[in-house]
Amino acid sequence: MIMKTVSRILLIFTLSIFCLEHLSAQNDSLNKQIWRSIGGQGKWDSLQYLAFSAKGNMVSEELSNEERKFLFNRTTGECRFDGYSGSDQVTYLFNFKGGGNTDKLFIGGKVTADGEEVKKAIKSQLFADLNLLLLPTLIEQKSIQLKNQEEQFIGGQKLTIASITSSGPIFGTRLDGLVYIDQNTGEITRYDYSDKTEKISYEISKYKEIGDGIRLPSLFNSTNNDKRTCVFSSISSFVQVEQKKFKEL
Repeated sequence: MIMKTVSRILLIFTLSIFCLEHLSAQNDSLNKQIWRSIGGQGKWDSLQYLAFSAKGNMVSEELSNEERKFLFNRTTGECRFDGYSGSDQVTYLFNFKGGGNTDKLFIGGKVTADGEEVKKAIKSQLFADLNLLLLPTLIEQKSIQLKNQEEQFIGGQKLTIASITSSGPIFGTRLDGLVYIDQNTGEITRYDYSDKTEKISYEISKYKEIGDGIRLPSLFNSTNNDKRTCVFSSISSFVQVEQKKFKEL
């Protein structure tokens, strides 16, 4: 009797280890599939400067719903914003990682010591944009967990549905949602999550070549709130950028 009990315990333990290893292998395969879809992790890790233009998914009324532009250094955090607040043209030079000495706000072509709310809105907008634009790359973060949940056929596509969660904030937001991954291409085609006020569902498409073989999604179509739709009309990567872009108007 004791031997049978011990045998059952060992069997359950062995099966548990096997299941965990199988799930780990599935999740690792999923990560590799996503990286291949955007050009590979090695190419992404070597990218230094990124610039994009976007419209939609505004996080604050301090900024106008006009096309906005961001240029930033992934390593140092140096960043430049060009956009509008009301009818005034705005340029903000800052460091989104919190380091550096530059923190200059220009409104209507003139530097101003005021505008703290505008600065705050610009930083929040950058983080909101990056949480969408860089979604396929967020799996490299140590605090991110991507877990295979199930498979479904939707609209003729065989999709893997996986949960994506973070143990801490990523660009100011803790992630807790679902991503839908095309098994043929590895591209994330849908992203569901809840923010503080509502559930958001994005249809993701129009992956663009941004340089050196890297591809990023450019259209995030919100299916339940048009105001949340975000279009990245231009996305580019650079090896070098003139430093005055982060210092001068």
